[in-house]
Amino acid sequence: MRTTPHHSPRSSRPSWVAALAAAALLGISAPAGHAAPPEEAIESGQSYYMLATNHGNRGVTFEVDTNNDWALLTNSENSNGTAVVLDAKDAGYTIRSTSSNWPGYDTWCSVDKGIKLGKADGCATTWKIVPGDDGFKLEDQSRRTVAHKTSGKAWLGPATEIYSGHAYTTFKLVKA
Repeated sequence: MRTTPHHSPRSSRPSWVAALAAAALLGISAPAGHAAPPEEAIESGQSYYMLATNHGNRGVTFEVDTNNDWALLTNSENSNGTAVVLDAKDAGYTIRSTSSNWPGYDTWCSVDKGIKLGKADGCATTWKIVPGDDGFKLEDQSRRTVAHKTSGKAWLGPATEIYSGHAYTTFKLVKA
C-alpha cells in the first residue's frame, strides 16, 4: 500500500489510551470506541462531587481549623460532600469549593499543613490529573500527591511519601 503525506496510516493506540484515561477521570466504564477525549472528560465550570474511591466513596468537604477552612473527606461512607468546580488552568485545573465559611476563600491551596481554602488570586494551586486504575490522583506543582488520614478525620494534604495512618487518595467525579 502506498501512502502519501496526506493519507498516512495512524495507530489507533493513542486514541485508545486517551479514551481509557477519560473514562478513568470520570470513574466510569465506557463502551469501546465511545469515550470522550481527555479534554472533554472534565467540563470547566461544571459542579462535581469528588469521591474518594479508596476510602468508602467519601466526598470532599471542608471544616474550620485554626481560623481557616481545610479540605477533608466526609465522615460517612457513600456521602457526596460539598460540590467542587474544576477550572482549566495551564496543564491542569484549579479546584474551587461551591461553598465555604468565608466568602471568596474557596479555592484549594496546597500548603505543608494540608489543603486550605484560599482566595483564587492569592493561592490557587494548579492540580495535575494523574489517571489510575480506579479513578485519578491529584498532584500539585511540587509533584506532591493528595493523601488522606485513614482513621479519625480524613484531612487531605499533599504528600511525597506515605506514612502509617495515611494513604494516597484516588478520586472519581460525579456531576452534581
